[in-house]
Amino acid sequence: MKYPQSHCRKGKQEESFLKKGLTAFYHQDDEKALELFRKLLRYNPENLHAHYLTALCDLLHTQEQELENICSHALKLNRNHPYTIACEAVRYLYLSNFSRAEALFEKALGILPNDLDLGIGLGILYEFSGDKEKGIDIYTQALRLDPGNPRIHISLGSLYSIDGEFDAALAEYKKAKKFAPDLENPHQHLGCDYYHEGLIEQATSEFGMVIQEEPGGPAAYFYLLDCLRRLGRIDDSLDIYQEIKKKFGNDPSLTSGFFEQFNMHIDAIAALQSLLKKNPNNQNILLRLSRAYLDANRLDEAITMAKRLVQLAPDDFKNLALLGKLYFKSEDYKLAAAFSRRAINLNPNAQSAYTILADSLLFLGQQKKSYGIIQKMELVRKEAWENYQAKFSGQDRADAGL
Repeated sequence: MKYPQSHCRKGKQEESFLKKGLTAFYHQDDEKALELFRKLLRYNPENLHAHYLTALCDLLHTQEQELENICSHALKLNRNHPYTIACEAVRYLYLSNFSRAEALFEKALGILPNDLDLGIGLGILYEFSGDKEKGIDIYTQALRLDPGNPRIHISLGSLYSIDGEFDAALAEYKKAKKFAPDLENPHQHLGCDYYHEGLIEQATSEFGMVIQEEPGGPAAYFYLLDCLRRLGRIDDSLDIYQEIKKKFGNDPSLTSGFFEQFNMHIDAIAALQSLLKKNPNNQNILLRLSRAYLDANRLDEAITMAKRLVQLAPDDFKNLALLGKLYFKSEDYKLAAAFSRRAINLNPNAQSAYTILADSLLFLGQQKKSYGIIQKMELVRKEAWENYQAKFSGQDRADAGL
């Protein structure tokens, strides 16, 4: 039985969503791609190509429940279609069952041997599993189908960097930039490779090149600042800090994330406070600001932000667990226990809340209750592990014939 390369044949609108989504995906804008693929699914809920692409983006965004939902829906539509098989491969990749994921990808590719997106999915698997040789091989094959695909060139560059082949990596990053001028500077990619390998002097050089070639983006400035600090070049790092304030200081939406990433607590708090003034009920900003206050050891202010979060979303167990943790750090064990218990009532799998609750009860002198919570926590952990093992082994999909 032959399958079409895509089910997207029902109209120009559907084709437009797929084309735009793939363009974003190939340019590594996975967030925009996910949005477009979800729009496509709302337009045509039976498009299995869109199911697979959405599953890939869910994987890259670590959205477990969304990934489970999309894979389950694909199974209901057609469990034997290659894109459904590929959805299951992505699901097992999320569970780190690399051998089963590989077998399913190869099964899907056996039906659609020249499908570019299936090849990219298999390449992503090899990136996750660290199998450099297989990754390079599958991406090289994919380039025969689409020589100008920037995502594949960037992925190849990353694989070359794993074994220290940095010249080869840079060559691939430059090819990606050639085909997609809106992408990051190639030296930014290589600088991050060096940075994560602990080669700080080399990273410093690369980020310096980025600033010379494209001085309008903030990322290279922040990485360079951190590199200079690590090298003990304090005066140079202060110069870069002043340059950051001068160039980007009026745009907290641009700088706040970098301040958080590089543990610049005072600047992060100032930027997030500025954002909160414009969006006083934005839960994401409140959460980030609460964590920034915590990192700066400003517990009272961290608690204030967390309390506002709970007021806005009283049924979100994560907010309750955060507030319980903060009260515990402030040694208010009664409130720590109360909010942790509320978090557990909303989500019996809220592991961190069990720990805070048990420790709070212990400090309150309630040893038996504390021990009871620990026993319950161990039971929940055991059940969660058994559920994971069932998913990992494929027992829960045995009836799907996959």
